[in-house]
Amino acid sequence: GLDVRHGTRARLYASTHLDPYSGQVDPHDLPGHMDGWNGAVNAFFMLHFGSFGGNPVRWLYVLMGLAGAALFYTGNLLWVESRRRKRKGPETPAQKLSGWVLGCLTVGVSLGCVAGISASLAATKWLPALVADLKAWHTGIYYAVFVAAIGWAFLRGASRGAVELLWLSAVFTLAIPLSSLAGVWGIGGAWSHAGSWPVDVTALMSVPVLLYIARRTRLRLQQGHTDSIWAQTSPNPV
Repeated sequence: GLDVRHGTRARLYASTHLDPYSGQVDPHDLPGHMDGWNGAVNAFFMLHFGSFGGNPVRWLYVLMGLAGAALFYTGNLLWVESRRRKRKGPETPAQKLSGWVLGCLTVGVSLGCVAGISASLAATKWLPALVADLKAWHTGIYYAVFVAAIGWAFLRGASRGAVELLWLSAVFTLAIPLSSLAGVWGIGGAWSHAGSWPVDVTALMSVPVLLYIARRTRLRLQQGHTDSIWAQTSPNPV
């Protein structure tokens, strides 16, 4: 149930427990009847799910999550770039292997998460009509994309891999609202429901952002320093 006077332990509802034999209520997580300890624990659940303040708080959580992800991605790459061996003569210096590996991992892991989650969410609209074990397929799709992205980053290098994985992330992210539309139109057994619009809107807003980052990254690798990990042909690590 839901009591709007109190925060909820779950995302959209509050709950309590009954003894199946006596019917006695266990009030340890019942809103309005918690002791101090369980009230504090319930507050952490509220903070985790953002189940307070309505949609403005939920959208704030979306922005905070994106900001945290961007900070990790850009922070790692700036740290690697600040420690590159700069060109002081006619020859381009070989970079440290550790920096090259960290750059590839940062690109592969970060964008692999984005692409993998988007692919899994898009598959949500199609899997129920095709397979029985939904959880296994969701997990398999995510990790297949995630591992492939890391391998691609090492194969192509941090710079070229970043551009290509950003394009891939944009494609998979666009597939989320397109799959919802397929469900609305009854195409191929896909399904949709009215409650999916926040995810679809967020995905649509993310696509131009991903494409913009891809464009800026491509310009950086074409026009930046040749001794950078963002060079068109990244210097061989040692």
